[in-house]
Amino acid sequence: MSNASPPLYSLTAFEAAGRLNSFKKAGAELNLTPAAVAHQVKNLEQSLNVELFKRHARGVELNQAGQDYLQIVQRFLTDFKLRTQVFKSQYDEQPIRIGALHVVSERIVLPLVQDFIHAFPDVRAELVADLVGPNFLANDLDIMIWHGTKPPENYACVQLMSEMLTPVCAPGLLAKFPDGLTLDDLQNVPALYDLYWQDDWEDWLTYVNGPELTNSLGFSLYSALIQSALNGNGIAIGHTGLLRNELASGQLVKPFKEEVPAPKSYYVVTSDNKLMKRNVRTFWDWIGKTIGQRHGSVL
Repeated sequence: MSNASPPLYSLTAFEAAGRLNSFKKAGAELNLTPAAVAHQVKNLEQSLNVELFKRHARGVELNQAGQDYLQIVQRFLTDFKLRTQVFKSQYDEQPIRIGALHVVSERIVLPLVQDFIHAFPDVRAELVADLVGPNFLANDLDIMIWHGTKPPENYACVQLMSEMLTPVCAPGLLAKFPDGLTLDDLQNVPALYDLYWQDDWEDWLTYVNGPELTNSLGFSLYSALIQSALNGNGIAIGHTGLLRNELASGQLVKPFKEEVPAPKSYYVVTSDNKLMKRNVRTFWDWIGKTIGQRHGSVL
């Protein structure tokens, strides 16, 4: 028996024939004649010195050895295809695709990416905004900004930032309460919230031992929530990390002094395979240094 590895085309023919339990169907899939598929499978069996199929008048089917070897070959071909794509991507200067929640993409990711592009003007990037949360496979992402209590497992992660929850409102609304807002006043002023973060008010009120809300209005877009608060239509439960500009400019104010640590943080996430892309690695190294300087260290 030869110690040489079977040729790739024999493995491809075997995988299709084994998966379909047919030389004819495998030939149609691979644009080969059934005889050519049978020949490649026979060469593979001779190379292994193991029969992989039961051959009978009705056709062929895998025997136990064939079933075992099919799993090995499928894992190999899948890994080979993935690694080939990663290898090609290193020399294919496609834009880095970065996904995040819509408001996070607009208010946090965009300024960071603008700084990155300024530092590396030859690298292109695409921001993919999502209303329900980014997904590597669904959105074909290289990087995603994950919002959760902890980062997803089996990924490379950098903690981007944590933040506080605090009610915010327009100065004009607060001026209607010359003695200051009280927790009881929340029963009479609309409490505004984002549907994606619908537990924010409950988290804050539990912390301050406040009353249960009876007057509330939810929004599917964070930008609409903030605009409603700016218009004086109610008190929004705000994320300090997303409202730096409005709070710094005085467009929004905090009617209560209490701030509650948000239960979720933001993480920059990618995979080992994505890091094999040259531009993704450039971004990853840059973001790690940037976050380390601004907020903390790499996880």
